[in-house]
Amino acid sequence: MTQNKLNHLAKWFAIPIGFTIPISTAADNILLYLTLTFFLLGGNYRHKLRTIISNPIAVAALLLVCALLLGGLYGDGEWRDVQHYWRKYAPLFSIVFLIPLFQDKTSREYALTGFMLAMALTLFLSCIIATGWFADRGWFQGAVDNAFVFKLHITQNIFMAFFSYALALKAKYAVQPRWRRAYAAAALLAAYNVLFMVQGRTGYVVLAVLLTYFCFRLFRWKGMALAGLAGIAVASAGYFVSTTLHERVDLVIQETAAWHPGHGATSSSGLRMDYWSNSLRIIRDHPILGVGTGGFEKAYAEKIKGTSMEPSNNPHNQFLLITAQLGIVGLGLLLYLFFQHWRTAAWLPTLFEQDMARGVLLTIVSGSLINSLLLDHAEGMFFAWMSGVLFAGLSAARQRK
Repeated sequence: MTQNKLNHLAKWFAIPIGFTIPISTAADNILLYLTLTFFLLGGNYRHKLRTIISNPIAVAALLLVCALLLGGLYGDGEWRDVQHYWRKYAPLFSIVFLIPLFQDKTSREYALTGFMLAMALTLFLSCIIATGWFADRGWFQGAVDNAFVFKLHITQNIFMAFFSYALALKAKYAVQPRWRRAYAAAALLAAYNVLFMVQGRTGYVVLAVLLTYFCFRLFRWKGMALAGLAGIAVASAGYFVSTTLHERVDLVIQETAAWHPGHGATSSSGLRMDYWSNSLRIIRDHPILGVGTGGFEKAYAEKIKGTSMEPSNNPHNQFLLITAQLGIVGLGLLLYLFFQHWRTAAWLPTLFEQDMARGVLLTIVSGSLINSLLLDHAEGMFFAWMSGVLFAGLSAARQRK
């Protein structure tokens, strides 16, 4: 088999990953393994290396991955803990070898369409679950008051918030009015699904951030005011009309108000407050290089010794986790990756790709404030795969020039 055919196979194994990300972790892993295998067998390493080192996103991702690998060589963490975090962060490396594969526009379009179809299927099934037609049949994971389908409610709501944004972009750039109306209606349905059908509070935050950015892109600073008013109106209506949203918001307020440092919280919000406060103490003691990639769990256990607080290997904040593991050096590399992501998005070939790339970044950054998204397989794979697909367009544009 020729090198061209092997690389072609690698690309065609990478394309359907977009469809499997919201649906199946096992399928993700299989397709990613096959993609990497055929990428390596495909040779042409000099051209691939040139493509990688000329792409700022690939370089920034590679720097962060190398830091995470080196971080496993120091600190007091157990070897099993080091391996655990290496496996969790492994999808980040896929940015590097996906970028050379998606140089042609057609493959990028197929890939993004696959993700959109998977989310459309998820939205359709979620709506069916919410009706109660299949209650007690055991066909789906979710329930009438929490209609998640393939992934847990937190993950589904994050992806659905981004899907709503992507549909809004489709409506924005649609040429024919009928398609513009159809995409806009679907975007509103996806947003409704986030707010009223599924109990993922991270999705609320992501949706609010993406709505604000979308309005800003449409109307600049007037759009910010519009987004604020729309957000207040929707939140107010939802709070008083939707029992689910009302209860979730009240629960967060009550749990946060009841939290006391060092008392060992048991509520979801209280546990997060414990995680954050203890992580800050770890960072204070190891500010420069952190406790190592695998050292967080042991360092956290030391901080709660003699208390009733629960142990943890995840502070549910990606910025705190990276800083605790790799210090300000690691935080700087993570922020550098995000900075390059935002800055370089302006160089992508189309306005749709530019807005999609920045939407991906806003999804991960806002979600990472209350979850360690790069540590979660689906969310980490979403960021890496989307970055590889979208920013391959940057390399292709440069080659054309």
